[in-house]
Amino acid sequence: MTTSSSTTSSHSLTAMLDLVEIKPGVKFARATLQDLLPDAETALFFAKVYDLDYHQVSSLLATVLSSTLAHALFEEGGEHSDELQDYIVDLMDMAGIVDDGEVTFGADVPHGEILPQMWESLEVAVAQSIKDVASKLESVVGMLPGKQGSMIFSSMMKLNKQRPTLGDFRASIHHEPEKQNLLILDVSGSMSSGTVRQIVDDVVALSYTSNAHMAVVSNTCTYWVPGSYSVDDVLAAAEYGGTHYEQLAPLFDRDWGTVICVADYDSSRSAKSTLSRCVGRIDTVLDISLVSRPTFLSECVGQLAPAVRPLLVSNSYYPLA
Repeated sequence: MTTSSSTTSSHSLTAMLDLVEIKPGVKFARATLQDLLPDAETALFFAKVYDLDYHQVSSLLATVLSSTLAHALFEEGGEHSDELQDYIVDLMDMAGIVDDGEVTFGADVPHGEILPQMWESLEVAVAQSIKDVASKLESVVGMLPGKQGSMIFSSMMKLNKQRPTLGDFRASIHHEPEKQNLLILDVSGSMSSGTVRQIVDDVVALSYTSNAHMAVVSNTCTYWVPGSYSVDDVLAAAEYGGTHYEQLAPLFDRDWGTVICVADYDSSRSAKSTLSRCVGRIDTVLDISLVSRPTFLSECVGQLAPAVRPLLVSNSYYPLA
């Protein structure tokens, strides 16, 4: 009995000493983080409380989430492109045609595990009083008994939602009512069939959550209006061929509210030059990268926007150490 108790205490002490730094000067035990943040929604609220940047958010999610989707988004590494190609776009050969995707009415929309929650978290502003309480809990939260610790941030999140919002500033994305949203998914060979299949449910769930038009791009571009496509439609249109972002050009002869990019770092500088000549304008570009840097796709379409806002990066930003 004594030996067993001693072993258990030793394991507990080791877990408590396994500290991770979520941002400079702020540390938690890894086991505490995994207990406190059981899902993406709670983890993203925690990130807002501690004002984490997109690198830190990516590392936090990689640390506390262990699903197949989290692995595909954060930890695959080495399978995706992080270098540009050197092909030249011949404008004389540009057909300027975007293929219409197969229309599905009443599509079954997947729930989504991470990406739809990221969209919703953009609307969340955290009260300063809650941030103040959280800062005082840093050193003691891992020592709370039973389920008490794991309930803290869930309770804070509910309290934050219920608080009066009159006069509050909310860091949401606003654009003119006539402007619509667009989600672009790179389905080229460098993204790989395996990765696309692992993330496609969340990507489609994000597109429905944001009420976005949907486009997939590889050798060609296929496009759907909001609510008219399913996961199967997107997978059927995926080519896993070359990366030709210039094929997106016809979509940018109009203005957009928010454009969301999901890609690695691929295509050609020549494609960027082609998209720079588009006449449309974008209010906001959000970027979700499968490599350790913001995507080249966001660089291309970001030329039409005031700025690009990275949300997630992958690859070299492994779980917090």
